[in-house]
Amino acid sequence: MKGGEKSELSLYGTATGVRAIENPVRRHILDILRGGEVSFDALVGSSGRAKSTISAHLSALAEEGIVGSRPGDDDERKKIFFLTSHFIGEFAPGDRISDDLSEYASKYRDGAHDPFNLYRLMYRTLRVSLLIEGISIDPFLRRTGEAVGEAVYFAVAAPDLESFLENLIVFWERHRLGRISDITLSPISFAVYDCFECVELPLLGRPACSFDSGLLSVLFSRQSGRLMEAVERKCYAAGDPCCTFEIVPVPEK
Repeated sequence: MKGGEKSELSLYGTATGVRAIENPVRRHILDILRGGEVSFDALVGSSGRAKSTISAHLSALAEEGIVGSRPGDDDERKKIFFLTSHFIGEFAPGDRISDDLSEYASKYRDGAHDPFNLYRLMYRTLRVSLLIEGISIDPFLRRTGEAVGEAVYFAVAAPDLESFLENLIVFWERHRLGRISDITLSPISFAVYDCFECVELPLLGRPACSFDSGLLSVLFSRQSGRLMEAVERKCYAAGDPCCTFEIVPVPEK
């Protein structure tokens, strides 16, 4: 690194703690493994590096508890690699944003009588403070949303899709998560206005509702009895007038 310049880091949670990965080859390997199990030969082919180089990196990642391996299905001499850790987020100084947190805090005073305004202030301050430092915790927020989805599914469960969607609308408004509207059934999609997660965020130029995506993915998966993915198509943080989600089936592996 030149002149104290900071490079990007990927953060992974392991059984023994958080590991920060800076080496670009290792980050490339882990990016691929986040998609599922991959053979050693495929990792070598995608990296453009020598087998000995990739082998050394995989050994180091295995020692840190970030990746694991198993024998190949057709040839036990050929190893298949997979993640034994979970992706937390990234530290990318080049993606830092500028934002005046004090200005937003001053807006809170007008609504101080409403406890929800304090919760929104806390959430926004935490997330924007990390973004100011160039830290993205989107994967962590998504897993948090998935955990919450498992906990609250009973509150929206219904015998059919139409009733489930009605319950979802009521749940979102009751808990001040936003206002669900513009629902279609084929494919399942809807808009969320006044989205609690992103409506107060600065303009990021990309979708930012990772918590909602995880929450909705679990709710629709539990309701349908198969894995579903909530894909965010539009977002306030991307400059759109609302957030929109499309619910799509996850292909079975």
